[in-house]
Amino acid sequence: MTRWIPSWLTAHRAVLLALVALAVAAFVVSATDDEFAFTPDQLALSLLVAVAVSGTVTYLCAAVVRVPPGADSWLITGLILFFILPGVSDRETALTVAVGAAAAALSKYVVAWRRRLIVNPAVAGAVVVYALAYAEVGGIGYPIWWVAAEPLLVPMVVIGVLLVTAVREWRLVVVFLLASLATVGMLELTEGGQSLQFWYISSPTFFVAAIMLPEPLSSPTTRVHRLVYAVIVGVLMYWQVSIPVSDAFTIEFVPEVALFVGSLYAFVVRLATRSPSAGRVPLTFADRAQNSADRAQNFADRAQNFADRAQDRADRAQRIADDTYELVLGAPTRLSFAPGQWALLSAPEWSRPLWHRSRRVFSYADAPGTDEVRFAFTTGRAPSHVKQALIDGGVRRLYLDSSGGDFVLRRSSPETPIILLASGIGITPFCSMLAAASSNGDLRRFTVIHVVRNADRRVYGDVLDAARRSGASVHVVESAAGADGIDDDLLRDLVGGPIRPPQYYVSGNPGFVRSTAGTVRRVDPSTRLQFWRVHTDEFLGY
Repeated sequence: MTRWIPSWLTAHRAVLLALVALAVAAFVVSATDDEFAFTPDQLALSLLVAVAVSGTVTYLCAAVVRVPPGADSWLITGLILFFILPGVSDRETALTVAVGAAAAALSKYVVAWRRRLIVNPAVAGAVVVYALAYAEVGGIGYPIWWVAAEPLLVPMVVIGVLLVTAVREWRLVVVFLLASLATVGMLELTEGGQSLQFWYISSPTFFVAAIMLPEPLSSPTTRVHRLVYAVIVGVLMYWQVSIPVSDAFTIEFVPEVALFVGSLYAFVVRLATRSPSAGRVPLTFADRAQNSADRAQNFADRAQNFADRAQDRADRAQRIADDTYELVLGAPTRLSFAPGQWALLSAPEWSRPLWHRSRRVFSYADAPGTDEVRFAFTTGRAPSHVKQALIDGGVRRLYLDSSGGDFVLRRSSPETPIILLASGIGITPFCSMLAAASSNGDLRRFTVIHVVRNADRRVYGDVLDAARRSGASVHVVESAAGADGIDDDLLRDLVGGPIRPPQYYVSGNPGFVRSTAGTVRRVDPSTRLQFWRVHTDEFLGY
């Protein structure tokens, strides 16, 4: 089903469209159902206050720290709070929505670690409202999660299924649903009085699963920790236990508190693993880093260097092949990541239109442990706004926002063959793996097959040559058909018959990955049962 997802539909765009569609459904239900909790006027006022306050406070905070915000993050936050906080019917409800939206926007800059948010902003806003309502401050009401209404169940399920498919988060969502359902079942067995109808109608189960749980910046970035995160939130949401903190305050695991605890778990994991995504890392183009370090030169030399840099435009992505570009970036500290992982880069701008995202995902193309990193990307007929700015040299700010992924070399016996199958720019994670593995000096168990459409698409020949000298079997195949998927005969010819069952890694565009993974399972039928021996990484956004 993912093959029908258009390349322009990034995760943030999908979430934004899902929220807009759900809001439209809510207004339709409100206008046609007299028993719905809020009238269309009340919903409209709530939506206006949530979005306006979220946007205003976000841009005010951004002006203070002098860093542009994400183009649509404030809108997504406001829309989420629209479904959590009550409709505006009086002064108190208007204040509730305004305080929640303001707290959410402020949390991006206050509840942060090294310029990286710790908690999902919408969750932070809901928690603040919950705490103020608990303390009976100013007539502020509790978050009521009115999205969990029976008339909205079908739209929520349909929109949720489409969204989770688009963002490819079924594993996370299914584990969350199973954990929450198991918790309800356990409570029914031990205490009784539970209702399955409450789980799927009267509780925001599907809204949390599809909209809030997969938020990328406040959730873990590797599979095991993501599944633990899903279990934590799923259990706590339905674990009907109150924890007394003092005589006047008791913690109850309402949805916003469960999500808050999940975000804290993700933050602790980032710190414990020393991930680059623990904080927001500013990056500079390599020549900029060099020039900024040499501050002792006189004014004339600086002017000349500036003119030379403007002439060759080394402060932009460099073309390394047909429609293929490389970024060489400097970091203020050595970056720690696993070879094969991805990085989420952002290039915020004050004037960026709402629909243009400021973030893109790239794979590391070199070994970890240095203060210089390389990324590469290809462009199609219409490059994204971020890619075009990187090519044109129009990026003034560049940050590493997150890093993670599970497409890494698994621990195995030194005799286990490793077969790397890549199409086009899908070779980048393998370059990182080979560069790191070459520190041992022996790559004889590696077989690398890099398929390109034509000779003009060849990249990283120096890395492949170095791997060949270290003993790896390296094949570069020029084939337009093979770039969309390696066929059975080609794989047999190039791989031969390994003595031991190999580990297969497939990287490239989605079509290549699906086709080649199928070829692997036909050529090596043992992988149909031992499915864990085939690892894939789909490069999206071509």
